[in-house]
Amino acid sequence: MNKTKTIIVVQLIFIIGVVAFIYGFAPRLYYPTGNIVLEDGNVDFSFKNAQIILIDDNQKFVSPLEINLENSGANATLEPGTYYWKAVGILESSVKELTVESRVGLEINQEKLTLRNIGNVPLNLTLENGSEGIVILDVGVEYLINKSGDYRGEQYE
Repeated sequence: MNKTKTIIVVQLIFIIGVVAFIYGFAPRLYYPTGNIVLEDGNVDFSFKNAQIILIDDNQKFVSPLEINLENSGANATLEPGTYYWKAVGILESSVKELTVESRVGLEINQEKLTLRNIGNVPLNLTLENGSEGIVILDVGVEYLINKSGDYRGEQYE
């Protein structure tokens, strides 16, 4: 075999080796897929070939939440908003985007005269007669009401 053929064969073997290494060791992201909108902030990540997951609300991962998979599971509880995530192992994965939707929910208990925030964002609670906000109601909190009327909860910014 002449020298040129030998060089070509060696280069081909090298390229096949690099592709096999990348395919075998590169993290693969299965869930959540790119640009997905989730109703719930409890996210179970699914991937392969990684030891760490990085999650941030900035694409450049300026101040990421780091989940070390050796110490904990591959899940996180995220507030409503848009996030970017990637997995890190021997190599780094591509970046995926996910959005956790804001959900406003107000439950009225007529017997106990209470209002409860059943959404996933704080609410500005008002009485429908146009009065100013009564209270900022955090998620899962119950508020005792002392007068009847039509109450409304709007997302508190």
